[in-house]
Amino acid sequence: MTTEKVFHNNHYLKTLEATITDIVISKGRTEIITDRTIFFAEGGGQTGDRGIIHLSDDSSKIVTIFDTYDSGDAVAHYTKDDVPFVIGDKVTLELDWTFRFSNMQRHYGEHILSGAIYKLYKGSNKGFHMGQNYITIDIDLGGELMTEEMLEASEDLANEAIWANLHIQAHKFDSVEAANDMPLRKAVSDKVDGDVVIVTIGDPASPFDCCACCGTYPAYSGEVGLIKIFKAEPNKGMTRIFFDCGRNALLHYRESHKILTEVAEKFSSKPENLMNALAKKDKEETELKGERASLAEYVRNAEAEAISNSYESSMEFIYKEYDNISPNDIQKLGFMALEMIDGNKPLLALANATSHTLMLISDGTYHCGNLVKEHAKDFGGKGGGRDDNARAQFGSKDDLESFVKAIKQNI
Repeated sequence: MTTEKVFHNNHYLKTLEATITDIVISKGRTEIITDRTIFFAEGGGQTGDRGIIHLSDDSSKIVTIFDTYDSGDAVAHYTKDDVPFVIGDKVTLELDWTFRFSNMQRHYGEHILSGAIYKLYKGSNKGFHMGQNYITIDIDLGGELMTEEMLEASEDLANEAIWANLHIQAHKFDSVEAANDMPLRKAVSDKVDGDVVIVTIGDPASPFDCCACCGTYPAYSGEVGLIKIFKAEPNKGMTRIFFDCGRNALLHYRESHKILTEVAEKFSSKPENLMNALAKKDKEETELKGERASLAEYVRNAEAEAISNSYESSMEFIYKEYDNISPNDIQKLGFMALEMIDGNKPLLALANATSHTLMLISDGTYHCGNLVKEHAKDFGGKGGGRDDNARAQFGSKDDLESFVKAIKQNI
């Protein structure tokens, strides 16, 4: 059973009549096989087509195709719908053209960008993935990474090839040897069987790009519209480039510009002045952090002195609550207080009332970590620590205060 792949000869055909030759029910889907198809099946990094199939004489009997698979001879159209067809039915196939054309733009945009990098730097494309939100290619430069200047130059050259509206043509060869006589940027593997399709951009004698291709592509480079690189990062000694083309590049830019504008408005700035506004904000935050650190130190010193001044030699345990001092600052002031106290050191239990967090601080005489480990869970608390300090957090103030009473009785 074979399927004639009409899309290879006409990438712009949007509807086609065909005959159902098989229906295979699989787990989670049904595979519809026809004698011919315009649906490109996933391959070469390009995703399979989507669309619908309906009876030619009754368009109400219809299924949605969410993906397409090529077994080599037959093409299976995947659906999750109940299939109202039988083998032998005449059906009409209709592409989701927006999806198909976007894939054509993205697929051949990848060829153009790879060709530009090869022209400029002899960089070899060792990996290609077409994702939903971006495309990636892995460029091998013999261990070197592409610089920002190299990426910009490649992007410029690729877009110049688009704007030149170069003719894109397919050339079919019956052998790998004949195909490799073309000015390829990447030789065809001798393991390839059967006919080989080489696609050129521009004059075939001196093309902008020349590469083996099994996907769909536009007739002219201008239809790709635009190539935009988003970012690049190292990957296994190569440069992984994230980019997109055509409609998807436009949608990405539109969303990015919307976010940029919203952020700029929050800083009462225009997008072009946003970096200056952010720099001003960073400076203000740095100054505020410095002021906060100075104030926190002042408060810690004052509270530590207050604890020290209230201490009497008979005291073994001191409990205090704070509303506006963080647990970390409470811990610091606790150690400061112990240093100020002469003679025997008490166990300090200092609480952040807002978060129901208790800090135990000791000179080691009272094993803070053990106290939390042994008693906190009895009051719905959790935490831990060392001999000289520990932290416990509770669900309510009542639980915290009950824990305080319990450890006071156990020291």
